[in-house]
Amino acid sequence: MGYKSWFETHAQKHEALVAKLKTQGIAGEALVAYFVFENMVKCEPDFCPLYARGKKCHDRAYLNCFLCACPHFRFKDEGLHVRENGVVVKSVCAANARFAKRFVYEGVEHLDCSACVVPHNKAFVRKYLGKTWKEAMQECEVK
Repeated sequence: MGYKSWFETHAQKHEALVAKLKTQGIAGEALVAYFVFENMVKCEPDFCPLYARGKKCHDRAYLNCFLCACPHFRFKDEGLHVRENGVVVKSVCAANARFAKRFVYEGVEHLDCSACVVPHNKAFVRKYLGKTWKEAMQECEVK
């Protein structure tokens, strides 16, 4: 699955879950609390493939899953550019986060954000509560 197809699939899943929660009266701070990792594993086990293994994408005590991908994550399935060594770069961090790492697999460089905590804390999530996940992520794909 490429970045674009994952993005579209996850946007639909997120929008459906938020709509369901809103019909149950869950909004604002209650929505932030609902998306905490431990609650999502228990209440929404099919939302993320890592939930079935009880595994977090980031090794943090507090992990909020509302913004599963970070608005600073930029991607392009066909590649952003090609390095001198022929490696195709498909994703980067627009904020140049100091915790961002890169890995190369089969000639393609990907961003490894697993050490970053930016999109998974309460303050960051609160900034995007009035938007759908897709709206919050609108700038993710490099056009």
